[in-house]
Amino acid sequence: MAALALPSVASARDGIEVLTGTGLGSFFELWGMSRNGRFLFGVTDGGAGNYRSWIYSNGTYSLVPAFADPTLQTSISAINDTGTVWVGYGQFQGPNNVTGHAIRYADGVFTDLHTGTAFGPGGSLQNYNESFATAMSADTNVVAGFAVSDLGIRQAFRWTQVTGTTGLGFLSGYRSSNASAISADGTTIVGYVGDPPSGGFSYQAMYWTAATGMVGLGSLPTAPGQNSFANAASANGSVIVGNAVADSAGNYHAFRWTQATGMQDLGTLPGGVWSSASAVSADGAIVAGISNDAPLNTGPMFAFRWTQATGMQKLSDLLAARGISPGPGMVLGAAKAMSADGKITIGDLTDQNRVLQGYYIARCQSVICQGLTTYDQMASSYAGQSAVGQTANAAIGGTLGTMQEYATQAYQTQGSRSTPYSVFGYGAYDSDPIASGTLGLTADLPFGLVAGFSASANYVKTDMVNNGNAKMFGGAVGAFIARTPNTGLQWLLGGSLIALTGDITRGYLNGVTPTSSTGSASGNGYGATARIGWGFAVLPQVTVTPFASYTFAETRFGGYGETNGVFASNFDDFISTSQVSRVGGDVRYTFAPNSWVWGTAAWGHRLDSGKGANITGTLVDAQFAFTSPGLSSARDWAEVGGGVRLPAWTNGAVTASVTASLTPGQVVTYVSRLGISQTF
Repeated sequence: MAALALPSVASARDGIEVLTGTGLGSFFELWGMSRNGRFLFGVTDGGAGNYRSWIYSNGTYSLVPAFADPTLQTSISAINDTGTVWVGYGQFQGPNNVTGHAIRYADGVFTDLHTGTAFGPGGSLQNYNESFATAMSADTNVVAGFAVSDLGIRQAFRWTQVTGTTGLGFLSGYRSSNASAISADGTTIVGYVGDPPSGGFSYQAMYWTAATGMVGLGSLPTAPGQNSFANAASANGSVIVGNAVADSAGNYHAFRWTQATGMQDLGTLPGGVWSSASAVSADGAIVAGISNDAPLNTGPMFAFRWTQATGMQKLSDLLAARGISPGPGMVLGAAKAMSADGKITIGDLTDQNRVLQGYYIARCQSVICQGLTTYDQMASSYAGQSAVGQTANAAIGGTLGTMQEYATQAYQTQGSRSTPYSVFGYGAYDSDPIASGTLGLTADLPFGLVAGFSASANYVKTDMVNNGNAKMFGGAVGAFIARTPNTGLQWLLGGSLIALTGDITRGYLNGVTPTSSTGSASGNGYGATARIGWGFAVLPQVTVTPFASYTFAETRFGGYGETNGVFASNFDDFISTSQVSRVGGDVRYTFAPNSWVWGTAAWGHRLDSGKGANITGTLVDAQFAFTSPGLSSARDWAEVGGGVRLPAWTNGAVTASVTASLTPGQVVTYVSRLGISQTF
C-alpha cells in the first residue's frame, strides 16, 4: 500500500465533504473510519466482482494489498489511528472452493487469525471454516469478530497476540453469537446472539468481558422479549448503543445502555417511528445513528446526533446553524461511524427519495456541535442582552428621578426658611429591580434658584430570557438646578453620569435543556432631564402642579467574552438609549407647618418607540456571528404615586414615597424611596 501523508491535527472547522470514489471505478462503498477520524475505508471492485478495500486520507485514495489472490476479496472492518494496522476479511482459494479468514494487517504484514487450537479438534471453533474480523482495540492488540461453521452457525471470537483466537460461546438458549464492535480499551466486545434451537428468529444484544463472560442486555421495556442488537461501545465499554424493537408494530428504536440505567430508548426524530444507533463517542455522551421523521417508508432517513442534554437531533440541523448544507435536495443519511470525540461523522448522502448519491464526511468540530441550537434560539438569547442596557438607562433615570423628587416634593422652598444649604440622603428600590443609595447637597442661589449635587451607589439586576440575568454594581453622580416655588412657574434641569460593572449570565436552550453562559462586562452612561410646571393654589392648603418632563439616557457597554457554557459567545460593544416624555400633575396637601402629603399621576411615553440596542456577537469556537435586534420595552404606560414629608427634628425631615408603573398586559412595577434631609 502506498504511504499516506497524515493530515495535521484537525482544526475547529465545520463542513461537509462529499466522497464519490473518483478514480476507483463504478463500484464504491464507504464502510467505516478510524477512531480519530483521519482514515476512512470502504470497498470497490477488486476484480471478478469481489470487494477490494481502499483507504482514504487527506484527499487521497489507496487500494489495500490483496491478502491472497488479487481477484478475490480483501476488505477492512476497522483501522487504527495512524492507518498502519487494520483488520478485516481476506479470501483465498481453498481445496474445494473459495473461502475467507479473519485477517490482521500491520506494517505491511498479513496475519491469518483463523489459526490455533480453537479451530482444532475439541476446540471452541472446531468445524468453523470461515471467519471475519469486525473490530479492533485502539492499541490494535485485541481483535473481535465471528466465525461461521459448516452448518452456517456464527460464533463470536476474540484474538490477542498472547491467546490467539478464542471462541466466546453463546448465551443460554441461543446457538449463535456475533461480535459487532469492541471498546477502545479492548475489554468489552458487543454484538448479539440469535437463532434459538426452538426455531424462528430471535436476537438479543449482548456484551462480553473476561470477567463476566457473555451477558444479555435484554429488550426495551415497551417491547419485552423482542429483538435487540448492540452495535458500538464507549472507550471503556460502560456505554453500549444499538437498536431494539420498541412497539407492537415492530418498529426499532435506537438505545443507549449502561449498568445504571439499563436499556434507554432514545426515541426518534420528531414525527418518526424508526431509529438505530450505530456509534458512540469515547466518553459515551454522544450517540450517532439514523432515524426517520415521517411514517415508515416515507421520506428520507436522517443521520442523528444524540446527547442527554439535547435529545435526538438531525446532524444537518447542527451544520445548518453554521450555514452549512449538503446541497439542494441532498440529505445526510445513515451515520455509519463517528470519531471518538463525536466531532466527525460519516455516512450515506442520499436524495429525498433515499437514493444513494455518494457519501459524506460531516465535520462538526466547533463549539456549536457540542449541543443543539438554532439561529432563532441564538438570536433570541442575544436580543435578551439588550435588556441590560434598558435597565442601566432606567438606573440613570432613577438617579435623575431621586433628584427631581427631592427638588419638587421634599425640598423646603426658600420662602419658608432662613437656612441656605441642605443635605439629603435617599434609599431607593425599583422592583425591576434596581437598588440605590444617594447622598446630596443643595445650595440656594439668587432669584429663588437652588442647585444640587448627588452621588449614588447602585445595584442593578436585569432579568432576561431563559432565566438569564445581569448583576451590575456601580456608582453615579448627578447635578441639578431648579426653581420650585409652591406656586407659579417651576422648572428643573438635571444631569447624571453612571458607571457599572458585573456579570451577565445569558440563558438559552441547548436542545430542550435550559443552560447558560456567563461573562463579565462594564458600561458607562449619562442622562439628562428637564421638567417644567406651574403651581396653582386651588385651596389654602392645596396646590396643583401640572407638569411635563423629558428624560434622555444613554449607556455604552464594552465588548466582553463569555467563559463557560456550550454556546459561549464574544459580544461587541453596544449602545442603549432611551427618550421618555411624561405629562401629568402633582397635588400637595399641607396639613401642618412643613408637613405635607402629595400624589402624582402621569402618562409616560417612549419617544424612541422603546427599542433596545441591536446586539452582535460571535460563538467563541465556531466564529459564527449573529446580529439581533434588541428587545422592545413598553412604549406607553401610566404612573401613579404618592408620598409624605414630615419634620423629624430641628430643620430636619423624613420623606417616603412610592410610585407604580402600570403597563397594559405587563406586571405592575414599583419605585419606592425613603429619604432624610437637613437644612443648615
